[in-house]
Amino acid sequence: MPNLSVILPVHNGEKFIATAIRSTLTAMPRDSELVVFDDGSTDRTPEILGRIDSARFRVLPGVAGKGLSSALNTLIESTQSNFIARMDADDIVLPMRFRAQLSVLSRGVDFSFLPVLHLGPSRFKVRPTRINRMESDELRLRLLLDNPVAHSTLVCRRDAIEELGGYRDVRSEDYDLWMRAAAAGYSLHRSNVPGLLYRHHDSQVTASDSWLKESRVEPLLVAAHDDLSAKELGQSFDCLEAIRRPSLASAECIGRGSVMIDRIIALARKRLSPPAIRRLSARADSISSVWRAR
Repeated sequence: MPNLSVILPVHNGEKFIATAIRSTLTAMPRDSELVVFDDGSTDRTPEILGRIDSARFRVLPGVAGKGLSSALNTLIESTQSNFIARMDADDIVLPMRFRAQLSVLSRGVDFSFLPVLHLGPSRFKVRPTRINRMESDELRLRLLLDNPVAHSTLVCRRDAIEELGGYRDVRSEDYDLWMRAAAAGYSLHRSNVPGLLYRHHDSQVTASDSWLKESRVEPLLVAAHDDLSAKELGQSFDCLEAIRRPSLASAECIGRGSVMIDRIIALARKRLSPPAIRRLSARADSISSVWRAR
């Protein structure tokens, strides 16, 4: 049984899938496997997958339209490893990613993330990101304001993600999972060394206007945000729309969001380090500035 399973769902990913797989296999420790779920691809993806010859690689064929959350849960169920890692079909793993994250998990962390370097959309453009270590106390408060981690950098304990019931059927399935994990008391950690080239391109699902519009305020996502707020702040503020869709939020919703932000910053000053307080305050200020501009 491998110690680590890297799960990778793909649908019509012929343009980048070979590079994504090659970089993943190169970076993986020996006692690891890469499992790909082909969600009914109609391009050359099945052909590309069929040419990969590695004892640490296997493909689960699927039916088009299964959906990302269902595909991810199928991948998790098909594995038996101690740890689960995520990878996307268009990103590139940097060499020490998995070893670094497994080391973090060995110290009692349940969900490990890394910063990314942004690649594209132009061919040779690589942009740095803000590289800050974020401990669990900071991440739990930050998740009330936005999703500060990239899904494809996740490595987590199998028992943690299974106890949470895996992914739910929402478009922001990653943000939903992080908030549920934080509310349930699991430890989250983002290191300060980039582990991934995160590719930006026109065919990205999460870059489409329809995805952005539909993913902002889904009922399950609202419930997860309210649960985390109640856990961390002692009260649910019902203000996710003000945070994620401020142009459409009512004045009452924005008012509740303002109270929530004040509560977050007050708690941060008691709980967090000065650099973490500054990061959280900067994010809160950027949200508040949008409200003031309305």
